[in-house]
Order: sequence, then structure tokens, then C-alpha cells
Amino acid sequence: GAGVAAAVVLPVVGAGVGVTQICRGVANTPEAIMAANDGKRWNRHTREWIDEDLVKDGIWLAESTDEEIFEQARKRALSEGRSGIGINGVLNESMGGDNSNSSNNGNGGKQVKETQYYEILKVKTTASSAEIKKSYYELARKLHPDKNPDDPDAHSKFQKVGEAYQVLSDPNLRGKYNSRGKDGLGDIPVVDASAFFAALFGSDQMEMFVGKLQMAVMAEGGSDLTRDETRILQDRRVVRLAINLAAILDGYAAVRPPVTTDDKTNENDQEEKLREKAALEKFEAQMKPIAQSLANAAHGPKMLKQIGFVYEKQAEQVLTDPVAGFGTWADLGVRSNFAAMEQNTNRTKTQFSAMKAAFDAFGTVKKIAEEEEGYMKEEKEEEEGESEKNAGEGDGGSADNTTKKQEKETKKKPPLTEAEIMQRRAQHQKDVMPHILETLWNVSALDIESTLRSVCDKVCHDKSVKKLVRKKRCEALSVLGKIFQTTEADEVHKNVDINQQLESAMRAAFTSKDNAGGNESD
Repeated sequence: GAGVAAAVVLPVVGAGVGVTQICRGVANTPEAIMAANDGKRWNRHTREWIDEDLVKDGIWLAESTDEEIFEQARKRALSEGRSGIGINGVLNESMGGDNSNSSNNGNGGKQVKETQYYEILKVKTTASSAEIKKSYYELARKLHPDKNPDDPDAHSKFQKVGEAYQVLSDPNLRGKYNSRGKDGLGDIPVVDASAFFAALFGSDQMEMFVGKLQMAVMAEGGSDLTRDETRILQDRRVVRLAINLAAILDGYAAVRPPVTTDDKTNENDQEEKLREKAALEKFEAQMKPIAQSLANAAHGPKMLKQIGFVYEKQAEQVLTDPVAGFGTWADLGVRSNFAAMEQNTNRTKTQFSAMKAAFDAFGTVKKIAEEEEGYMKEEKEEEEGESEKNAGEGDGGSADNTTKKQEKETKKKPPLTEAEIMQRRAQHQKDVMPHILETLWNVSALDIESTLRSVCDKVCHDKSVKKLVRKKRCEALSVLGKIFQTTEADEVHKNVDINQQLESAMRAAFTSKDNAGGNESD
């Protein structure tokens, strides 16, 4: 009975839900068409049609910093008894060790061996955990590189404050520092995830165009960041990149004053074309050296082709879109739809490439594990054979058995030396690393494409400037995309060894406390 009732009710309910959704779609379609015609964009978070306005976005961006969001995550982690967030939090907890001072936030009035970290945070050695956090929060805001673009040492100062806070905010590490100084901390690594991915994929040089990759954000904050915080960080990244890109493109649009005469003659048209040609040549001359410098970075040509592809297709989509762009109905919007389809196709290909690289990496790791297992099995069999041999010799075996054992001994492989073991491990790393890096690259490529599509939407639909300027931005965006896609690295920067890239990235990401202390004394 229940089964029959379910068979009758469920299709009816499903049909009802489907009809409701269709009716909602029909009801909302006119609003969507009018909003799109007016240049509005759909915000999937607030679920409303909005006007893109980079001036308002810039004000919103200046009201806070990314560091404030990470600080909120750190506060939650500390309140839960953890010493940090992301990779650094994991490393702190794994190297915590001594808990003898965990119940005391201060030093109990005792004299500390070193005061350098206290001086960096501008607090007393008896400061409470709350006072340390407050001072760090104020200094982080004051010294953040975004707020000190003219200070070449801003990043170093900001990092030193972070390192001091990393030690003094953790009761275990603070206790060790109070009693033994930096030497008591050991070689505690400080991981800069942004520096790792920047060195690996050259995004340090391309930060103006791609920002901080989401993989770097997740490594820095991990699961301690809430979904809303992750979204806000991404929104801030998009706004920051849109403002930078608009400034670049406006250099092209600003030198192209339109003909103001109502009666456009052939002479005026010819002058307009000459102005357009001169402006184009000037813009290309400015952008080509920049593109060449970016192409010489790690994974430079790959990054530029990805960025350039999105720029060109997004510009083409808006310029030919008869509804929300600057196109006409002459082609019924076919070119705009085709540009969108090309982007979706490229995204699908990148997703498949990422999956293939991941499977290849898994297969290589599995093969290495099987080889190691086979080697261990051989060693075990040899040890068992050695035991049987010794037992046979003790029993006084026959001459034939002795001869056979001597033959087996001759054929037996000698054990691997330490150098040979290290060589095997290096070869295994060399085999698997290209697949891992290819996976990381494809994941980053998907992130870059998704981010830049949002960036281009903001730039091309920015209501803070006139419609003509928005159109010229799209034209300049198309030109810039083509330049990026056709720029290759110099010969000296081609065929860079993958292991060298990885080593450089690791050196950029990991900094010991001892090194930091040395820098501070300079």
C-alpha cells in the first residue's frame, strides 16, 4: 500500500515542483531581459540585479584588509585551543612539544632570556594574550603592504610582526622563547603559501593580473576560514584586479577622443581612423615589453595564454552581445554565444587535463610503491635464505647442497648502498613531480579563468564611466588578450628544469626563525 501511494504521490509532487519552477522562470524572464539590456549583472550571493560600479567597489575594498579576515580565523583557532590556521597552524601544533607553560599566558613576572619579539609587537614581557593580539592587530593593519605601497621594506616588516605573533600567541612556543630564547624554539618553519605558488607559477610577477591564487589562500587559511570569509576574500581579489585592469585599459581609451561634430564627413572619419591607429600602436608598444617580462617568469607563456584567452573571448562576447553588450541583432547574437561556448569548451578541457594529471600522478605513486614493496620482499627472502644457510651449515650439509648454496650466493644481488637508495628516491621524485605540478597548474588555470571572467565583467560593465569608455575598454581588452597569447619566453628562460622550479618555490615558502632573526639584526 505504501509503495503504491508513493508511486502515485511522488510523480505528482515532482510535476508540481517542475511547473512551479517553469512559472517562476517565465515570470522572471522579462525582468532579466530588461536588467540585462540596462547593463545590470546578476549577483548570485544577494540574488538581485546590480550595477557594476568600480568606484563604489574601490570604497568597499578600502574599508578593510584581507589580513583582518585571516585575523578573525586566527582568533577562532586560538579560542579553540589551536595555535594557528592553515599550514602554519599544523606545523605549530606538530612542533609544540613542552606544555609546561601552557597554563600561563605571561611569564609569571620572571625575567625572560630575549625580548626581541616583544619589542617587535611593542608589548611588555608580562603582556597578556589579549594585549598581544590587540597590538598585533593594530600593527598588522598599520604595516600591511597594501597600505604602504611606497615602502620597499613593507613586506619584510609585516612578516616580522607575523613571526613574532606566531610565537608569542602560542603558549607552548612563548614558554620556550621566555626560558631559552630563539635557540629554544628550534628551527620552526614559517610557510608563506603565496610565495610558494608565486615562485612555482610566476604569479608574483603577474599578481596585478591574477592576484593571490585560491590554492594559496586555502593553504594560508585552510578549513579555519568560513565559506563567507572565503567568498569575501575572492570578491576582494576580483575588485582589486578589476581596478588594476581598468586603469591599464583606460590608458588606451583616454587617448581616443571621439569626433564631436554632429555632421560626420569623410574627412572626420579619416581623422578618427588615424587617431584609432595611433592609439592602438601606442597601447601595443606599452604592453609588449610588459608581456615579454611576464613571459619570462615561471610558467609565464602558459599563464599569459590563459589570461589572454579569457581577455580576448570576454571582450568579443561583450562587443558582439546585442542584449547586454555593444553588438547588434544582425547576427542574432551568434558571435557572442560562440565566444561564450569557446570559453566553456576550454574550461572543460582544462578540467579533463587536471583529472588526467591527477590519475597519472596516482599511477606513478602506485608503481613506485609496488617497486619498493618488491625490493623489500627480495630483501626479506634473502634474509630467510641466509638463516636457512646458517642452519644447514650447523647440521653439516652434503657437498652438493654446499655447492648449490654457493651458486645462489654468487647470483644474489648485493644490498643497496646509501647512495643508491638516495638515487632511487630522487628518481622516484623526478618521475612523479611533473604529474603533480601539472595537476596544480590545471587547478590554478581553472581558478584564473573563473576569476578573470568576473574581473572582465566588472570592467566592461562598469557604470561609473560612460558607455563609450566601456566600449573602448573592451576593444583594448581584446588587443591585450591577443598580445598576451602571442608572447613567448626568451630562449634563456625556456626549458627550465621542473625540479629547479620546485626547489625555488620551496625556498621562497619556508623561512626559519633563525633566518628571520638574522634579517632583523641587519
